[in-house]
Amino acid sequence: MGIHWLGFGRSLVLLSTLLLSGCQYLPSLPANPFRPSATAEPTAISTPVTAAPPSPSPSQAAAAAAFMPFWVKNHRLTEMWSGAAGQPNVTSFGTTSAQFCSFQVVQPPAGTRLYVLNPYSNNYFWIDADAIGPVPNPPERRPGPKPADQNCTEAIYEG
Repeated sequence: MGIHWLGFGRSLVLLSTLLLSGCQYLPSLPANPFRPSATAEPTAISTPVTAAPPSPSPSQAAAAAAFMPFWVKNHRLTEMWSGAAGQPNVTSFGTTSAQFCSFQVVQPPAGTRLYVLNPYSNNYFWIDADAIGPVPNPPERRPGPKPADQNCTEAIYEG
């Protein structure tokens, strides 16, 4: 019986050696089928073009990982901007049509402007931080069409 276990042990050592030597070779991974292609399809833009958010620095990326969007309202009429303060070629999209419009801050605050979502138009833009203040709850949802001749509202309209 001792000889039988001795042969089994040698076989186990040989098998382990073969397996371990084969583990050093890893096959290459297949191409990522979800990788964006080099060509892009044109898209129609039905609303004013808004500025793309800036690329975050490594320290901003770490802060962004912990960032949670929050709601604000403007306490005065204020400009809606295409970019952050100090960026070249920033233009105004105009002034808010009302006071106390609801906006959702979607990026960590940086500088004197905040990047927000305007639920009235479903567009993004920059707004001056000194013109807004946080609110404890999301805006009220109301049935029906949104009011005409405005560019922002206090509520979100579902019609």
